[in-house]
Amino acid sequence: MSTYDAIVIGAGHNGLVAANYLARAGRRTLVLEARDVVGGACVTEELIPDSRWSSCAFIAGLLRPEIIAELELKRFGLELYQGDALSFSLFEDGSHLFLWKEVDRTLRELEKFDKSDAQRFVDFGLRLQRFAGLVTPWLMKSPPSRSKLLAAFEEAGEQKLFDEFTLLSVRDLLDRYFEDERIKSFLTFFGMVSIWGGPSTPGTAYVWGHHSWGEFEGQFGQFGFARGGMGAITTALARAAEHHGAEIRLNSPIRRVIVERGKAIGVELADGERVLAEQVLSNADPKRSLLDLLAARDLEPDFRREVELIDTKGSMARIHLLIDELPQYLPFDSPAAGPQHHGHQLLGASREAFEQAWEAQRRGVFPEKFVIEAVIQSVTDDSLAPPGLHTMTLGVQQLPFELAGTTWDAERERWADLVLEDLFRYAPNLREHIVERVVITPRDLDREYHITGGNIFHGGMLLDQLFGARPLDTLANYRTPVNGYYLCGSGTHPGGGVMGANGHNAAMVALADVGIGEDPADTVTPGAPPGSWRGRAIGRIMASKPGRAFGYQVARQPLLRKVTNFVARSR
Repeated sequence: MSTYDAIVIGAGHNGLVAANYLARAGRRTLVLEARDVVGGACVTEELIPDSRWSSCAFIAGLLRPEIIAELELKRFGLELYQGDALSFSLFEDGSHLFLWKEVDRTLRELEKFDKSDAQRFVDFGLRLQRFAGLVTPWLMKSPPSRSKLLAAFEEAGEQKLFDEFTLLSVRDLLDRYFEDERIKSFLTFFGMVSIWGGPSTPGTAYVWGHHSWGEFEGQFGQFGFARGGMGAITTALARAAEHHGAEIRLNSPIRRVIVERGKAIGVELADGERVLAEQVLSNADPKRSLLDLLAARDLEPDFRREVELIDTKGSMARIHLLIDELPQYLPFDSPAAGPQHHGHQLLGASREAFEQAWEAQRRGVFPEKFVIEAVIQSVTDDSLAPPGLHTMTLGVQQLPFELAGTTWDAERERWADLVLEDLFRYAPNLREHIVERVVITPRDLDREYHITGGNIFHGGMLLDQLFGARPLDTLANYRTPVNGYYLCGSGTHPGGGVMGANGHNAAMVALADVGIGEDPADTVTPGAPPGSWRGRAIGRIMASKPGRAFGYQVARQPLLRKVTNFVARSR
């Protein structure tokens, strides 16, 4: 029988982050992964021979820069990069919109739709940056209570800002800032990821902000890709953990956490093997960690009922296509590679379509038309597909986990056919150029990737399950009622996405419990964000109408990109 200081259940990105910090602190650490590859939902897989896809997560932008630096992930092979365009959106009326890496190019793009909205885009971006500045100091800490967070906003004179980006629906938020319906429809998408709701659902403004406040190489609000797919992130994490002494075992599903006298003492694997440890951390979602991996007798009945009520509704699905010609989107004359293929592509976005998708989701059926997101990473990373072929991933959000009167297994191919028919409306040439496809449904996310309900965030991201209430107020500090058993997955603070902060924070709590380091309690001083002198200066300039006009003219000038980039830096 093997004995370790710590066992981490699951080699998803948060589990591997936790293992890194534990191993670096000298703890003999074992990571047990049920699948035959590390990564969880942050993984690159050869779904079709000789071609590789980011199966679930496919955008890199939320991974905390502190973790990249502290764990030396670039040293262990991680390369993050961007294409020319960050986003491309094609609307039903044939118009299209690019979001570029450079702010000035984006503003001139928005001017084609509405010059006033281009100005408002700057105002909106600065408001989001201010909101992020007041929230992100807590990301790498144990969560604050919601009252403490609100007090921080009040002390900074930003209670309205808290209300806007936390309590409002994404529809109401965007209506406050923009006029053009296409711009609002494009931006709405970022609030629709893995939710049970629609644009009018209160609280979706926070989901929007959570997806939009990431950074890339220090540039606020930007994202990119990992060379080799998202599995490059978890591969680098695995290499780093092993370098510092952690052991990773694949094909090792857990049957249960062994509990004696209220304390976790190890785990029992599916094959009956028992492995003992002083501490056990679970990267699985809270329901799986507490209801499936613990015996009923290990938790009080009332607490088990609370866990059962954690909201895990809201899922999504992927269709991975191997294609032998790039999509010739309608505004373009040929399928030749261009910026429309470089970043995140969004087809058919409209707020009404998102509302209809929510109504269909609620009823357990498919909507009449789908808003489709797409990524073709092989255009900018030729290691992913053979010459002459490309890997194209489609995503659809706002899907029900349970279908009315049928099952996802029964409807898998019919659903994929419906989505592809909508895709062909925007890229008709692809009808004759799909070589093969692989479909990953919400049921597959639960069954194959071990994500309860197919919710990639491991739980809803509205205010009732955020900060000191994530996933429950009694679980907010990563400790469970079972002594020595911790949660470290996306169901904990600060939430979902490939961020890694959850794993970091849980590891710090576990280390503090054995006398190593300090508990990462909510010791953040409320008030102005890091770099506050810059924030105050920008705030004063943008407080007046002439100042906003001046700021906008600076932001739209290519020759002043260095100034704009300085303002947009996160630190």
